[in-house]
Amino acid sequence: MRRLAATVSVITCSEGQQWFGLTATAVTSLCAEPASIIACINSASSVLPALNGSRRFCVNLLNTEQHAISNNFGGRLKGAERFSEGQWEVGEGGVPFLAGAQANLFCELDHSIAYGTHLIVIGRVTQVHFAETVAPLIYQNGSYAGTAPLAASF
Repeated sequence: MRRLAATVSVITCSEGQQWFGLTATAVTSLCAEPASIIACINSASSVLPALNGSRRFCVNLLNTEQHAISNNFGGRLKGAERFSEGQWEVGEGGVPFLAGAQANLFCELDHSIAYGTHLIVIGRVTQVHFAETVAPLIYQNGSYAGTAPLAASF
């Protein structure tokens, strides 16, 4: 699965005044009607109780300059310290989101399915912010990468 390149996301939510978040690469669109996404989250994640309680979350698609944020949410930092880097703002329902991310997908938890060690979370997208430039942070083969257009030879 290391050969499966994916955009790096930070999934965030809140419970009361406390913020939670984790880095994820197992995130993809589900369908356009209704606009929805799938995110696969380890069942042992400390984020899940807050996500299940609030039923709102944001998928922050990172850009190539935000790899340190990915590392922070991937385990380098714990708890509220994870939000110490980047410009974090508060969206509808108190959900934190990263200003300047490649995109922010604000979601309501629609359904979840337990499978193996993970929970498959289906989120209905309620609002979207996106950057004009396209420069997603990609994770492949154990390291970060960016994208480059292919030559128009096809």
